[in-house]
Amino acid sequence: MDRRLFLILSVSAVWGMVSILALGGCPASKPSVPTRPVWTNYEINTSVFAMAFEENTVWVGTEKGLIQYDLNRDQIIARYDSKNGLASDIITTVKIDSRGHKWVGMHGGGLAKFDGKTWRLFNVPDLADPYVYDILFDRDGRMWVANWKGVSIYDGTGWTSFTKADGIIDDWVYAMAMDRDGVIWLGTEGGVTRYDGRLPAGQQGRFVSYTHNEGVGADLEAIGSYEKIANPSFHHQTTPGKEAEGYNPNYILAAAVDSRNNKWFGTWGAGLSRFDGKNWKTFTTRDGLSGNFISDILIDRDDTLYVATEGGVSILSNGRWKNFTTKDGLVDDGVFTAVADNLGFKWFGTLKGISKLEGHSSS
Repeated sequence: MDRRLFLILSVSAVWGMVSILALGGCPASKPSVPTRPVWTNYEINTSVFAMAFEENTVWVGTEKGLIQYDLNRDQIIARYDSKNGLASDIITTVKIDSRGHKWVGMHGGGLAKFDGKTWRLFNVPDLADPYVYDILFDRDGRMWVANWKGVSIYDGTGWTSFTKADGIIDDWVYAMAMDRDGVIWLGTEGGVTRYDGRLPAGQQGRFVSYTHNEGVGADLEAIGSYEKIANPSFHHQTTPGKEAEGYNPNYILAAAVDSRNNKWFGTWGAGLSRFDGKNWKTFTTRDGLSGNFISDILIDRDDTLYVATEGGVSILSNGRWKNFTTKDGLVDDGVFTAVADNLGFKWFGTLKGISKLEGHSSS
């Protein structure tokens, strides 16, 4: 496994036809026709960690800054980095709010807001920590920012933070998802924490956490052998208990919720876990996944899962797995992020650039 992959993991009418083809190709009354994926690749020679779509523009977060790419003109129209509006070159997440503002999370550089003309930077003390890994907008209009000291919440005027002292199982938060009931789920380096903001502060049940003891992540016996590579991050190497070496079922990198309110979590080398509210189930390479390091999870409108792994893209549809790798046309097997555009096409950010899944062909 490429060592650079570990750096960022420490550091998500047209498509209706594509979905049908992806499931096997044809109506039940006709014989199945073998198909192959059709890709458009953008090999930009840098790792892509985040993408966000705005009409005909895609905002691309990379290890060398933020790229604004015009899909109609098929060209880069702007670049932003630490020399041009941002505080760090490593972009970990990009989200667009309801007003069209771009919010950019950075590794060590805090958070940046772009209104189309100017940048505004947020860092400590507004944020609890400058290492930002995910952004979520809740149904009350608040913005949640995951970082290495919990989560920081912005209501439009001021900031509030929750940490381990408030009930989160671990301060190092990487992923967030909101379920159908408005409950926030946090993926941390110590497990999963459920936050129900409808309950009064301090009431039992407002924060509820789950770890491998409750069912998060696969047992090591289900994984088999793995490459033992220590996380090169300075924070990990200098913080006792944080020396991830290739398998940690409590280390959560990704979170998503499907239409049935099932919660899905990607782990550091322990596969993909699903929680239905009562029971946990985990999928690994032995079940059909292309890899056990799950860096992102995209759930389509028909509940098809697109899972970004260190071994390619895995798709779960109707209970069956299908994998795509460089052998199938993916630009690189080290996949960091999975995003759908406004038409429903799927885009994957990888170690070497971007792959867009255009559909499938029988030729």
